[in-house]
Amino acid sequence: MFIFFYCFIIKFLNFGLPSSCEGQPLIYCKSRGLTRSFSEILRFNFSQAIYYNPYSIKIFLFFLVQLLARFFVNTIIRLSNFKIILRLDVSITIIFFIFSFYNLILI
Repeated sequence: MFIFFYCFIIKFLNFGLPSSCEGQPLIYCKSRGLTRSFSEILRFNFSQAIYYNPYSIKIFLFFLVQLLARFFVNTIIRLSNFKIILRLDVSITIIFFIFSFYNLILI
């Protein structure tokens, strides 16, 4: 939740952490502009978000789905078989992580 909060208020405070990637091409630093991009996604400005970082929407969706999934899975675990739900949750999370961060992991 902190990621969403930080990215939302950063635009109003005019405060940000400096990036070690500033000035480098995207091919060398694929995470460049993610904070600015997340901030634009929270404001529904998707074209500007893609301009800052073309991989940002998939990464943002990973964090959003994981936040919502934690509430959902915790409720289901209380009501059903813990081991089956936990294995399914871990498997889906790993697959979704690879899908979302694939472009950042590979060089």
